[in-house]
Amino acid sequence: MKKKILVWSLTFVLLAGAWGLSKATLPDDAALAAFPVVAELDEPATSRNLAVTITDVHAARRVADADGWSAEGTWLVVDLEAATVEAQDGDILSFAELTIGDRRFTATDRGTSFYRQRLITGVPRAGSLAFELPDGALTGTGVLRLGLPTGPPGEILIDDVIELRIDLDELPLEAEVTLDENGWAR
Repeated sequence: MKKKILVWSLTFVLLAGAWGLSKATLPDDAALAAFPVVAELDEPATSRNLAVTITDVHAARRVADADGWSAEGTWLVVDLEAATVEAQDGDILSFAELTIGDRRFTATDRGTSFYRQRLITGVPRAGSLAFELPDGALTGTGVLRLGLPTGPPGEILIDDVIELRIDLDELPLEAEVTLDENGWAR
């Protein structure tokens, strides 16, 4: 009887230890996870190879650009300046994502968008990113994530990310916002 109790006790201890170890172990994709750098409005934020200053955030019912393009809807527009830090070989701002709750939105490439703009090392360029959202999405907190993809073709990795938290409830809803023209920062 004592032997059975000892075996069952040892089994319980080993199972509890295995469960605790599984909870303490990082997920399989943890080695590929990004290192976020927290940004503040009008403050420079620098990751390994990306320097960004987010200058303004707008919520609007309509966006337009200087070339005459426009679109109605629910929009979040982010004005920014960005440059690479280390190297500019193929560095294009192609990771621009807005997360609201469990929903993710990618910046639009319509109009004069800064999305997928080529960046220059040490020389900031300026423009606007626009996110088209469903009606009613401008509530709660949104997280803007910007980064430069790295890795071989077919294995795109985002190893460093700049993040800005946005209180969507505090943004005034504007009738129209004009996207900044892409160009050199001032």
